[in-house]
Order: sequence, then structure tokens, then C-alpha cells
Amino acid sequence: MEQQQFKVSFSLGTKLLLSIVLLLTIVIAFLNISTILIITQDKRAYIYESQSREAVLAGREFANTVRHSIDTLRLSLASIDPRRPPSAKQTAALQSVIDNQSDFIYGSVSLVNLATGTVTPHSWALRQASMKDDPIKAAEVALTPEMVRPVLAHLKTSSYAVIDASQPGGTPMVGVLLADLSLKNNPAGVPVGFGLLSLRDFARGMRGADVTIATTGGRVLFDSDLSKVWGHATLTDDPLYLAGRSSTLMEGAMEYQLGGAKGERFLGSYVLPGYDLLVMNRTAWKKAIQSTYTLSEKFVLLGLLAVATAVIFAIVFSRTLTSPINRLYQATREVAQGKFDLDLKPTGRDEIGALTSSFNVMSRKISDLIQESMEKVKLENELAIASTVQQTLIPPEHFQTDKILIESHYQAASQCGGDWWGFFGVGNKMAVMIADATGHGFPSALITAAARSCFSVMHKLAQEDPEFTFSPSGMLSYANRVIFDASLASIMMTFFIGVIDFNSGRLSYASAGHNPPWLFKKENGSYRLNSLTTVGQRLGEARDAEFEEKEIALSKEDVLFLYTDGLTEGKNTGGDMFGKKRVRKIVEAQVAQGPKSVVEQLMKEFLAHNEGKPLDDDVTIAVASIL
Repeated sequence: MEQQQFKVSFSLGTKLLLSIVLLLTIVIAFLNISTILIITQDKRAYIYESQSREAVLAGREFANTVRHSIDTLRLSLASIDPRRPPSAKQTAALQSVIDNQSDFIYGSVSLVNLATGTVTPHSWALRQASMKDDPIKAAEVALTPEMVRPVLAHLKTSSYAVIDASQPGGTPMVGVLLADLSLKNNPAGVPVGFGLLSLRDFARGMRGADVTIATTGGRVLFDSDLSKVWGHATLTDDPLYLAGRSSTLMEGAMEYQLGGAKGERFLGSYVLPGYDLLVMNRTAWKKAIQSTYTLSEKFVLLGLLAVATAVIFAIVFSRTLTSPINRLYQATREVAQGKFDLDLKPTGRDEIGALTSSFNVMSRKISDLIQESMEKVKLENELAIASTVQQTLIPPEHFQTDKILIESHYQAASQCGGDWWGFFGVGNKMAVMIADATGHGFPSALITAAARSCFSVMHKLAQEDPEFTFSPSGMLSYANRVIFDASLASIMMTFFIGVIDFNSGRLSYASAGHNPPWLFKKENGSYRLNSLTTVGQRLGEARDAEFEEKEIALSKEDVLFLYTDGLTEGKNTGGDMFGKKRVRKIVEAQVAQGPKSVVEQLMKEFLAHNEGKPLDDDVTIAVASIL
């Protein structure tokens, strides 16, 4: 026996070691990545929530201050009438409103031209409130056209506006404007109350946060970075501002980036508290996720430590596992060299020990299996020869004389079949027969061979004996005794034989339990079906069986159709039979075109119905047309 040349270049122990390490690495990496992602998401959600809370509180405080300021300014404007000269009573009332509030550090009333933004101090203007905490000069905080013009459009529509009133290097301050639009047609101008608010305490409360308060138009009113306040910055390009301005919700959050693709990342939240205000709170991504990075490094170190431990464990474990497997591998090499009497000792009571015992049994049986395989090959060769011999017993698919045309098809379900059909003629008579032995395969093929030999003998008798009667029932009786003696009643055979007398134009026939053939008689241009049914037991069922014989007239262009039940009972993959009705329909549709057309169309549709699976039974068809 030739030994298979196979070189082991990657041992099982190495594969086992790498598999354990790889599996553990994948698991640890998956857990690390999953944990980091979850922590990052939780951290981000926490920051968003914290930012939103700070922004809501800052926005609420700032909006309440603006609302109180607007209420104070509304009282101030209600205390005067710019269309009349001032009185001492009105002046005192205005001063009282300004002095009895705690929000403003300075308040005034001016006349403003809403078309040009021109500011005219009113006779009651420049009323200073408490200046203890923020001593400033009135001239430094007086309402100017430069303050009014950027918010004119908003004053015309909303009657109020909030402006940045901070001076570079000074305390952050905002100004609140309120216009009395009921007097917008006053020739001298519209009365506008102006209140100045200090944001020093507010800024202290926002220490440590990155908070920006702006108008929805983008003007910064307050920022944790005071340089933006002193520089009167705008936010027209800030992504967080743009998101808040276009939002239909009162608050929201987002992750964004400043300075392009390589710029700094931020987590930001925004709130719209009302009064045309937008509060934004942001945190740098690196600052927010710093704790996550630290935790990730610890996870990686723990993972590396676990992998190193796994490598040591895998090395020890793989040796105990692969050593007996290596012994089995060496034993297979000996078997490949033809040594089957091996006796390996099991090293344990596990699966490898069981495999070693099974290998001992297997090695001793391989020789027997090889011998059985050789016998099987020999038997298959003999079956192939038998199949070739059986093919010689079947007539050719096409046969024609000046009196008859026969087209046929034979297809066995296995190497050897149990179907057979044939014919022989002497003088003006011809016998046509078809048979189907029980089952299919080699035993059935032997019975068909016996039947073929029997009718070969009868053919010789008919040629040599002028008194040979050509009786279908007589020939069936003779064949029955032959089949009975050959099979000992273990295999039966259905059989049909018809004898055509071309001189008298008659067809005599008899059947041994076979499917009744069909005779299509041509009458008035069309074909009428006659089923050739007679009574008779199967051949080989009883030694002294009797067979009924009948006769029918036969004319030119009549067609005789013979078949076995492998055609009608053939099933598709769904278990549906081809069926006798379908066979009849096809034959009736093709009979006018001749026997060849009948055979071809039948087999085409039958094979399509069979759907490519092995045949359930042998299929035999013979179609004879009288010429």
C-alpha cells in the first residue's frame, strides 16, 4: 500500500495555544471596547444633563432679572408723559421708581427716533440709583445711538431689547431697553426706558463653567470668557448657537467641532428661556472624557495580564492534551504503511482514551473493509456487464416494415431493470408483447431474461412449425410455466401479448395482469380509444393459470400504445404521480403526428415531472402504427 505523504507543519498544540490566546484576546477586547463605549455614552449623557441643568438655572436667573427690569421700566414710562412739560410730582415719581428697585445700578428715560436711532435725553433722564457697589460716571453708561441702532428692529416689534453694556476691563453689564410703542407717532421720539444691570455676582456664580448668554440674533450678552463680552462678540458661525436658534424645542444638546476637521471637539447644551435669549453651556471633549481614557488604560493592562496568564495555562494544558493525539497520529502513519495489527494503550478514560480504543478496533477492521470493497467492485463490474447484456434483449427504438412502424423507449430505474418488451413475426403475423417483473434490479432482470428466452424459443417454433397457432393465451400459458419454475413464485410478472394478422386485419390479445394497452382506431379523420382489457393472473403466480383471449378489428393508420406502470405511477419530489389521465391526454394530442411524436412528447413531460430525481420504477413505452 502506498503511504500518503503528509508533512505536519503546524502542530495541534500550537493551534490549541493560539486558539486559546486568540479567543481570550477577542473576549477581553470585546469587553474592554464595550465597557469603554458604555462608559463614554454614560459620561456623555451625564455631561449633557449637567450642562442642561446649569444652562436652565443660568437662563432662568437671567430671564427673571430681565423680566423684573422690564416691569420696572414699564412703571417708569407710566410715570411720565413726554408730550407735556415735566412737573415736580412726575419727576419725584420717576425717581421713586428707580430708587425703590434692586436690579438697576443706573436708570434713565430717553426719547429715541425709531427710524434713525437718534437718542435725546428727556427732561426726566439721568436719574441715578444706588452706586455703592459699582461707582461709575453717568456719562459712561448713558444710552447712545450706537447702543440703540443694532436693536431698533427688535424694539419696533417686541418693544424691548437686551444689549451688552460692558466696558473693556470693567464689570460685565447688560442694558435693558423698553419702548412705549403707544407713543411711536410722537414727533419728539418714542420714550425708551433704559436700565443698567451689573453681572458681577452672576459671573461669580458661573465660575468654572463655560456659559454663554446671547440674543437669538447672535449678540453676546455674557460669557465666562470676559474678553468676548468686552469685545462685543457675535456667534453667527458657532454650531451650538446655530442649532439653538433653529430649534423648535426649549432645550437641546449636541456634539460639535470648532475649527474644521482637525479642530477641538465639544459637548454642548442650549436653553431658550424666553425674552429673545439663548443660553449655551459647553465642555471640551478631552476634559469630559479624561476619566474614561484613564479607565481604558487600566482595562488594557488587566487584559494583557489575563492574556499572559492564559498563555502559561495553555502551554501546560496543550501538552497533556496533544501527547496522546500525537501517538494516534503516529499510529495512522503505520496504518498507511499497511500495518493494521496495532494495540495502543488508552491513557485515560476521557474521549481521547475512547478514541484510542476505537482506533485499535478500526485498524483491525480496515483490512476486512478493503477486502469487502474489492468484492463490491467486482460485483458492480458484474452488474454492469449484466446491464449491458440486458440492453441487447430490448429491441431497437425504431423498427419499420411495409406493414408496421414501431417507436419505443426503455429506461431502467437501476443498473438492471425488470421491464421488457419485444416482438417477432412469421409470415403475415406478428406478435407484440410487453412485460413488467415485480420490482427492479438484478433479480427482476433475471426473470425478464427468462421471459425473453421463452419467447425466443416460441419464435423458433413458429418459424419451423407451420401449425404454430400464434394464440396469445396459449403463448402466455407456456410462458407462465417457465416463469413459475424459474422464480418459484417469489417474483411475478405482468405480461401483455397481441398478435396482428395482416391478412385478416384482426388483433387477438391476452393479458397476465398487465396495464391494458390502448388501441387508437382512426374513424372519420379522428382517433377513438379502445382499452384492450382481458382477465388473467400474473405470470409465475400459479403454474396452471388460464388467460382470457379477445379479438378486435384492425385497420390501416390504427395505433397500438403499450406501456408499463413505471410511466403512470412515477412520482415527483412532492409525491404526485404522473397519472394515467395525463398520459392519455398527451397520447391523444400526439397520435395524429405518429408514434415518434407520441414517444418524444411523453418522455419530455415525464422527465420534467420527475424533476431530475432517480426513477421510482423502470419505464417502457412501445407505439405501433399499422401502415
